[in-house]
Amino acid sequence: MTKKNQITSMTGFGGGAAEGQGVRLGVELRSVNSRYLDIQVRCPSNLQLFEQLIRERIQAQLSRGKVSVNFSWTEEAQQKALPSLDEEIASGYLTQLQRLAELSQSDTQVDLALLARLPGVFTFAAAEPENDEAKELMLAALDEALVEMISMRTKEGQALAEDLRRRVEAVEAHLEHIAELVPSTREQIQNRLREKVAALLEPGAIHEDRLAMEVALIAERSDITEEVVRFRSHNAQFFAALDKGGEVGKRFNFLLQEMNREANTISSKSSDSDIIHRVVEIKEEVERLREQVQNLA
Repeated sequence: MTKKNQITSMTGFGGGAAEGQGVRLGVELRSVNSRYLDIQVRCPSNLQLFEQLIRERIQAQLSRGKVSVNFSWTEEAQQKALPSLDEEIASGYLTQLQRLAELSQSDTQVDLALLARLPGVFTFAAAEPENDEAKELMLAALDEALVEMISMRTKEGQALAEDLRRRVEAVEAHLEHIAELVPSTREQIQNRLREKVAALLEPGAIHEDRLAMEVALIAERSDITEEVVRFRSHNAQFFAALDKGGEVGKRFNFLLQEMNREANTISSKSSDSDIIHRVVEIKEEVERLREQVQNLA
């Protein structure tokens, strides 16, 4: 079944079947995205007493997803089924045949072979398995379907994990470029502030050291170094979770919220067109990551 270190999708399909005691039991499982594990079971009346067991069997293997369970119960061909005499219908036919003989003033006896062939005299129904036998068939079919569905969810999860890794690597590349621009950007901010302040003040109106300190403080508030460091830390945690595997959907959602927050702060602090362009690219990748993560268990 599911391995703890595997990343899995919530989308999958699986089918299973088991035969015995004159019946064939089939089941289909379908799972789609859901915040929690939501199991919906449809089964014949003779399997309804096992519904809680069916749910527990699925809960032992899955943690998230909306799972539809659909059982079918098919009896073997009629010739292999057991005949059952409908005495009421047979008695009615017999009475009418005897009445027909009286009306025709005939001594002909009722032909039992003819009577047996009349519609409804005999019905055919396969003997239903006992509860323990039905339970065994149900579990065999369900386990087969679970194996197939989990295999499909795992394969899709692996493909999603590879796509997520590529996208976070793209984000990391943008951040690397932004980090390289930070020193020159900081110097540009200081120079622009110095020019604006100098234009507003008369020569000698403020001490040069004080001016340098104020400009440095203002420039520091526009510095994005901390945001870049935190963003790259989130990326590292994302990669670590991908390597560890398991149930990562909720953790990824949290990390993506923090990534988006850092991207917004970098954008609001920066006036450099190259950095702003890179942030736009980053936010687009984060949104694609968010869409993909919704498919993970």
